[in-house]
Amino acid sequence: MLCIQQFDLSYPGYPPLATIDWSIEAGTQVALLGRSGVGKSTLLKAVIHGHASIQCRATHIAYVSQQPMLLPWRSVIDNVMLGETLRTSTIRPTVRAQAHTVLESVALGDLATRAARGLSGGERARVALARALFEEADLVLLDEPFAALDRSTRIAMADLAKTILKGRTVVLVTHDPRDAQDWLDEAWVLSERALHGPFDLHQFSDDRALIHALEGAL
Repeated sequence: MLCIQQFDLSYPGYPPLATIDWSIEAGTQVALLGRSGVGKSTLLKAVIHGHASIQCRATHIAYVSQQPMLLPWRSVIDNVMLGETLRTSTIRPTVRAQAHTVLESVALGDLATRAARGLSGGERARVALARALFEEADLVLLDEPFAALDRSTRIAMADLAKTILKGRTVVLVTHDPRDAQDWLDEAWVLSERALHGPFDLHQFSDDRALIHALEGAL
């Protein structure tokens, strides 16, 4: 699904960062851990933009960021269908029905016509996930989508993502491995020097093991 070869995360004028070689098979769901500033988001954006060092067999990529990036004046269902709206001038009834089905799957069916500005943080995060699901992407990139949520909401969102993204190829960027435990297949750790892994996520139930991994000691 995804093959990254000799992708340099360094920026001119800054200390050097890792050069990435990484392959992800179709249907694999992985967590990408790492401290701030090591290039996790840069790596995801390079996948989205099709960098020359990255070969991706996905025909459709969905991206969910830490900020849901909703249009606050548009309704919930219009935000879910935003990609389709940008691609075509007319939304078919069958497409709208599909969007309603997706909203039901994230327990937001009753809020379909509400303006996004009136949603809570957890509801906005669910709309962003619903939009990714609606796109039926075969590769889903999640860039710390739960970071702004309280702990109980994060647990609920992780459980929801586990259900609705079943069978998709997923890369979840997170600082907290608890967001991915009992959901994703494995973890990789990006340090300033290299990409390390794969690891069993439950290995990081011990905070010291995570600290050592983040420092590139494993």
